[in-house]
Amino acid sequence: MKKLVFVACIALCFMSCEKVEFDVNNPDVKKFVQQIKKGTYNVFEKGENYERLWLKMPEFNENHIQSLINFSKDTTHINKFPLNPISSRAPFPDDRNYFILGECLLWIVEGIRIDDKYGSLDPFLIDMSLAGIEKLKGLKGSEVLTVGDLYSDWWNNNKGGDWRNQNPLENTSFMWY
Repeated sequence: MKKLVFVACIALCFMSCEKVEFDVNNPDVKKFVQQIKKGTYNVFEKGENYERLWLKMPEFNENHIQSLINFSKDTTHINKFPLNPISSRAPFPDDRNYFILGECLLWIVEGIRIDDKYGSLDPFLIDMSLAGIEKLKGLKGSEVLTVGDLYSDWWNNNKGGDWRNQNPLENTSFMWY
């Protein structure tokens, strides 16, 4: 009898541990960031035969901007992130084989600002003040934090107004690749 009760309890535990899908149509920024950091975000665009094509970008909008900017202070290196499917190049800057989480979150904000799902072809910034191929190496974490401050100032100064037409990177050497 004890074995039967034990087996029933184990079965009940497994049934209650049902996998919860991330709702891309009503995304939660905190949950998204947690899953990206853990490498467990696995919502894919599906092909004709339901094969996985690429990670799907959640339907973020202006209501998510403040949270995305708040989480952009996280410079964790990550390996997987929803990418722009029309980009045909490697998604990382030259000499870097990872994404910076905060930079990717700011890329989402830029996509919202320009009324697109993606802020540019690839989720990284370059510094146009650098010469030649140096500019294609992407930013360091400290520079991403500086850009995060630019976006924070932009949002604080423009939310409720004409925020779409105000470029947070205007008059800087930074631009999205």
